[in-house]
Amino acid sequence: MALGKWFQPKKNRWAVDRLHQSIQAQALRPDFYYDGGARDNFSGRFEMTCLHGSLAFRRLRAAGAAGKALSQDIFDALFDGFDEALRDIGTGDLSVGKKIRKMGEAFYGRAKAYDEAIDANPDSGDLQRALSRNLGLDDEGKERFARYVRSVEDTLKRHTDEQLLSGEVNWPRLP
Repeated sequence: MALGKWFQPKKNRWAVDRLHQSIQAQALRPDFYYDGGARDNFSGRFEMTCLHGSLAFRRLRAAGAAGKALSQDIFDALFDGFDEALRDIGTGDLSVGKKIRKMGEAFYGRAKAYDEAIDANPDSGDLQRALSRNLGLDDEGKERFARYVRSVEDTLKRHTDEQLLSGEVNWPRLP
């Protein structure tokens, strides 16, 4: 755990923990991992965490400087968790840093792809292609997940900045 987290205001640490746990819990929901859905392995769980983190961070950016700062703190918490998970599965200490760096680059690449796809015309198929490429979905799965992402986007837009900055997120279910 980064030492800087101990010096955050208590309210912010609480919001970071709450949003971090919320993103993780949603990303690990069993109903995402079905035949034709997200892969049920370390890579698939990473991809689902990237998706949900990207969606949460996208909305937090709209909350101004406080939202951007909270996003960074949550990102750090997510990657502390990835670091721990890599060590738990037996990745050597000398390799963890390199893998985390690659995972960070992958996260930012996926976040950019999801942002562009969400901002594109919904009929363009960009979102389905991004989801299919990253999550390994079949045709039915990519349509289902695209509807889900649009639902998450709509749900997060209905949250007030205060709700999000206090760590509250009410995720929709996969249709």
